[in-house]
Amino acid sequence: MPLNVDVIVIGGGQAALAAAIAVREEGARVAIITKGKAGFGGSSVISDGVQSAIFSTGDSPETFFEDIIRGGRNLSNPMLARILAEECTFRVNELESKFGIHLERELKISTPGHSFPRRVYAANGLGKNTTKVLRQYALEIGVELFEHSTLIDLIKVDQAVVGVVVEKAAELHAFYAPSTILATGGFGGLYASTDNPKDVSGEGIGMAWRHGAELVGMEFVQFYPYRLKHPANVDVMTRIFGKGAVLLNNASERFMADFPRKELETRDILSYEMFKQNDVYLDFSNVSDEDLAKDSPYVYRLVKKGHQGEWEMYPVQHYCMGGIKVDEWGRTSLQGLYACGETTGGLHGANRLGGGSLTEALVFGHRTGKMAAQEGVTVPKAVEIPTFGENTLPNGKELEVTQRLKEIMWNLVGIERTTNSLQQAEKELDRLAEELNEEKGVTALQLQDKVRAAWAAAFAGAMRKESRGAHILQDVKEEQKQWEGNLVIKGKTIEFRRETVSERT
Repeated sequence: MPLNVDVIVIGGGQAALAAAIAVREEGARVAIITKGKAGFGGSSVISDGVQSAIFSTGDSPETFFEDIIRGGRNLSNPMLARILAEECTFRVNELESKFGIHLERELKISTPGHSFPRRVYAANGLGKNTTKVLRQYALEIGVELFEHSTLIDLIKVDQAVVGVVVEKAAELHAFYAPSTILATGGFGGLYASTDNPKDVSGEGIGMAWRHGAELVGMEFVQFYPYRLKHPANVDVMTRIFGKGAVLLNNASERFMADFPRKELETRDILSYEMFKQNDVYLDFSNVSDEDLAKDSPYVYRLVKKGHQGEWEMYPVQHYCMGGIKVDEWGRTSLQGLYACGETTGGLHGANRLGGGSLTEALVFGHRTGKMAAQEGVTVPKAVEIPTFGENTLPNGKELEVTQRLKEIMWNLVGIERTTNSLQQAEKELDRLAEELNEEKGVTALQLQDKVRAAWAAAFAGAMRKESRGAHILQDVKEEQKQWEGNLVIKGKTIEFRRETVSERT
């Protein structure tokens, strides 16, 4: 039986929970629909729980705004950047004052791209300790949870989104609402080497594209440099690089020595410099045991387990700057459809500063939920539910497509990319998506949406003929002034829009 609510929120991470809480506090009925368990899925749950706020003497929203614009290489949407800089401190402090989550603030800069210490560690630096609390609060105020439920498609009437089709326990269910919020994360799970959970696989972005929503900044994919490859696959906390840790190549040279911020350069620069080395090793011999235990507990545990060999590091796909284009209230280009968190693009431009994603989830999750509760489209009494037909996908095809997709993204749309590799990826992904479009059934549709998210990243990358931020071309290594603007995808078309800071502020 269909369920009617005021707002539907798709996703189970920090952005989804922040949005749903804001909706409920506006007095509206809201349902969270998520693949797993709300508060225990998505990227924010496995993160280090780092937020950004202004608390240092001399710091200001204006300085933070300038850092965001500089870090995004002048492509960040200035309106979104200013909102984040102005509202972050209240939203982050609210974690403690409203939700009772203990916060710790850094004493000196340990995050690349920031002019002042802004790093706030929530609940011992574990993302799930924040999302668990938000989940409990959401339940207490009456947010309805529909867990272990997978979004299959949006329901549209007269070009407006009026609900969703969801699969649970092999059965399809319809949910209707004047407003629907996508907080489904990025497309990092489509890369062969990533620190994203496997459920972050881009289908929300691909689905929105399929229904006509605009995408922006899809060429900008952030690769995370602080990842241990051996003896275990774990994060290395950046704080230890302020306590004496360094990176060495296979000639035992500190290859970041001549850079102003050394190993604390922005992630795009450091990832590329690491990629150019044959091997990269972590040397923390000058870091005290006390600092290592406090500032990089995963590495400390490995030391305590007795590892005495080399500590090899390698960058992995980490974050997607691009996504669904939204305004300052999370509105997409489709009526009735909103989005927040990593599902969206525009805020971070060509490169995101560390500590920005969870802060974005709080700030824009709240704003999006608030607006979605206040406005929405009219839901007709009789709505035709999409049909998908019986599955026609051959046995083994899903695994085959998924594996090929990951190979294409890592090898052709990864750290080392060329115009030619991106064009090759765009053509092959387009062909894959068209093949899937000929098949029937839910699985083929879900796969097609994932492929289309990947296709959009390759399409935008092939069109941008410069290196900027996280998009570093081997054939055009310079940043070029004429490309200071955003590539917006709608359907099979792409448009260059020049929106500068001076024009928008």
